[in-house]
Amino acid sequence: MLPRISLLAASDDNPPGVPVRARDLAQPCASISTRDPLALAADRLVEQRLSALLVVDAQGRPIAVVRAEQLIGACLPGYLAQDPLLVRVIDEPHADRLCVAPADRLVADCLPPGRPRQFSVAHDSTVLEVAELMARTGCPVVAVQERDAHGASRYAGAVTAFRLLAHLRQGTHA
Repeated sequence: MLPRISLLAASDDNPPGVPVRARDLAQPCASISTRDPLALAADRLVEQRLSALLVVDAQGRPIAVVRAEQLIGACLPGYLAQDPLLVRVIDEPHADRLCVAPADRLVADCLPPGRPRQFSVAHDSTVLEVAELMARTGCPVVAVQERDAHGASRYAGAVTAFRLLAHLRQGTHA
């Protein structure tokens, strides 16, 4: 029988039985600006072995998450997205060159138009709330927001899918 994963597992700072909150799992997360080139985002993902990056505005506030597959899709010419059968007629040497991120493409180009999907939680959200958001949105990074003394929201860190899974697996060994 497989061990059950506990959503009440203690963290390093919380004693057993005390619920772990998003703030307990939040840690600094790699980020990129909407004005940065796609090539820089791709380099950062590869160098740090990440599946996603937080996208921040000019003030450093998270505004979206860009996943590796979005960057890959943005590297492809638009005509391939419109007619996927064309992929089969492009020879190998040309295919390898097509997948290099064009220098003029920006991170903003691979974000979906309109309002971004929810990708953040309040600092006092439960581990279950973080897990549900990741599962529902398919987003491997969830930004954690907290309120300052004036009630303004500020970025407190992020919970990655790896961090969440490591925490959940901790509870199976108790």
